Amino acid sequence: MQLTRRHFVAMSGLAATAACTPAIVETYDADVLILGAGLAGLHAARMLQADGMKVLVLEASDRIGGRMWTLDDVPGKPEAGGQQVGQSYARVRSTAIDLGLKIVPPKPGGSRDKTMVLNGQVFDAREWASSSDNPFPEAFKRATPDVALFMAAAGANPLKDQYAWREVGTEFDISADEFLSQQGFDEPSRALCDIALNANQLTTYSMLNVWRSLTLFQLDASSGPSEEVEGGSQRLPEAMGASLGGGAVLTGTTVTSIDASGPGVTVRTVDRAYRAPFCVCTLPFPVLRQISLTPASDAPSIQPIIEDMAYTQIQQVFLELEQGPADGLPLMMWSDSPIERVFPVRNASGETVALTCWINGTGIRKSASDADWMQLAEQTLRDTRGIKARAHKVSRWDESQPLSGGAYMHWAPGQIQPWAERVVEPTGNLHFAGEHTSYLHTGMEGAMESGERAAYAIIEAAAPA
Repeated sequence: MQLTRRHFVAMSGLAATAACTPAIVETYDADVLILGAGLAGLHAARMLQADGMKVLVLEASDRIGGRMWTLDDVPGKPEAGGQQVGQSYARVRSTAIDLGLKIVPPKPGGSRDKTMVLNGQVFDAREWASSSDNPFPEAFKRATPDVALFMAAAGANPLKDQYAWREVGTEFDISADEFLSQQGFDEPSRALCDIALNANQLTTYSMLNVWRSLTLFQLDASSGPSEEVEGGSQRLPEAMGASLGGGAVLTGTTVTSIDASGPGVTVRTVDRAYRAPFCVCTLPFPVLRQISLTPASDAPSIQPIIEDMAYTQIQQVFLELEQGPADGLPLMMWSDSPIERVFPVRNASGETVALTCWINGTGIRKSASDADWMQLAEQTLRDTRGIKARAHKVSRWDESQPLSGGAYMHWAPGQIQPWAERVVEPTGNLHFAGEHTSYLHTGMEGAMESGERAAYAIIEAAAPA
């Protein structure tokens, strides 16, 4: 069945029909086990607890928040994960208000001006349109490499609204590389667009994923600029976790297997097994690849989706700014250097106090140690622009990290039609949530949307007949 606007409201009930309703017995540790203490898991837990259910959240990390990670120990307290709260993020905003948190405008002093570093040359990005090194088609000369794909996509977007990404024909589900080629971007042009791409590669990035992101961005922008959680993004999941009460969230608890073949769900960890009538799994699929999953015998296998869903590989270096650029150009930067993109981190007064180097996709260096990355970032900034900065921390959202495997998923060409609905189907009483299962939103709101869907499905399945 194709999920449409009419079906979305009833989605939880449809998902729940695959689940039976086992009786809760004394051997159960909770009514619902929730795997992962990110926004999806915590939002589901709060909803289920409010409905009178006992929840137990198992989190492998020593902190809660998932991809919400404020680096409180780094100058400027930069965000290593999600930061922007869109105007359409109703669940995020409502939850923050309920928990006494404020959603506030971003720190003052922001600017969209940036510097480009290409082939050893440093120049204002506004000069790119007339640069002799610019290989882009004439219609896209003014687009810098980091925005050229979205500029081209905006003029050919087949999606009429946020629902349509799962409703249009498969002829639009082509790779970003093929699309740019159709738009007149030659191989050197596409190679530039591949640098710092918010995916892994143009060849593995579905244009429906691009158009979906673009549609959601335009929807949000029409309502006003994005904001952020006062004090840092991680304050939201921390408050959500605290609201569940003591003992509801167990950190440092690594799941090793999930068995959904019985009347309930058994989750084994390094130390012991936990059982519950229902379970919500919000774990990223690269993490699930390392976990033994036994599905219900009568449910279609989700394993191929788990194995093949792509997660964007990201590495970041966070530096304290000691001396600004000698060239007098903007601090924000796109480059073909190892550090790719650089973003200023400002304090409450709008003063830039730190920098974040953001490396994506093919630019990541899995074998580089933190010390290697910090030295490389300091040296590259100094050599290219005379910037003096001291590196403090490296964050890795890549396959080397067993608790994430990447930053966020993106659909590859040909995956949406066969998988986008299947990915939310429960297997027995095991339900799936997380941004990778969202429908109407991405980012923070997508995570909470998915947790809400799973919670409603369990509430309906557990209700007396």
